[in-house]
Amino acid sequence: MDLYISDLDGTLLNSKQVVSEISAEIINKLIDDGLNFTIATARSYDASKGILQPLKLKLPVILNNGAFVYDPISHKNIVANYLKNEDAEFILRSYHENNISPLISAIDSKGNKKIFYKDVFNEGQEIYLNSRKENRDKRLTKVEDFSLIENYRIINIFAIERRDVLDTEYKIFTDKLNISCQYTEEIYSRGYFWLETTNLKANKSSAAKFLKNYLNVDRLICFGDNLNDKSLFELSDTAYAVENAYKEIKNLATGIIDSNNNNGVAKFLNQIQ
Repeated sequence: MDLYISDLDGTLLNSKQVVSEISAEIINKLIDDGLNFTIATARSYDASKGILQPLKLKLPVILNNGAFVYDPISHKNIVANYLKNEDAEFILRSYHENNISPLISAIDSKGNKKIFYKDVFNEGQEIYLNSRKENRDKRLTKVEDFSLIENYRIINIFAIERRDVLDTEYKIFTDKLNISCQYTEEIYSRGYFWLETTNLKANKSSAAKFLKNYLNVDRLICFGDNLNDKSLFELSDTAYAVENAYKEIKNLATGIIDSNNNNGVAKFLNQIQ
């Protein structure tokens, strides 16, 4: 049995950040016909549920770059990997010492989710926060400091800055901590980079390995465009990059398919089924 896993932003989603009607129609028909299809995204459940609504997804989905594997049928996480408190403290201290203001995605014991942030310090952060506000994301919580996180489990800590600002932090975190670091350019605000720190097991590759065993599949076939898809590409039996993908991802790919704006994933799946 084969399992097909697609990234969302820049891959399955077009530049308007939606699944086109054409893609939804093709993929839904294929799912009805028995295609084992799911998604792996850096987005949280809250940030992806509306986007995924047009799709008839039946299999668990990979969220937050692998921090969660979520079952859309039972509406429950079947895998949850939170950042360790001591790692979170180290990361926040390092950011503070270098005058970088991150954002913190967290959840309390009652399941209430928050994205804590202090203010808007650059255009990249502004674009991200405005996109969340436009989608009426109730998680956004502006704070004076991050003392509130003591009562929360940390899903991830992420900073949006110019690359020259984040390069040193990335090296510190990868050298000093046993965590997962996703370091990619923000595709909706080019020139700004997103450094996301999570539990070591919170990556697309680990989540895909879990799904492969959980669903008892023989082969993994994936689709992606960005650097956070690298581990998934390296794990998969075959991997396809959309035409608009980063060169490094294209170099890892089995083949190149049409772009996200031309329904590349859906058209490719339709051709091979």
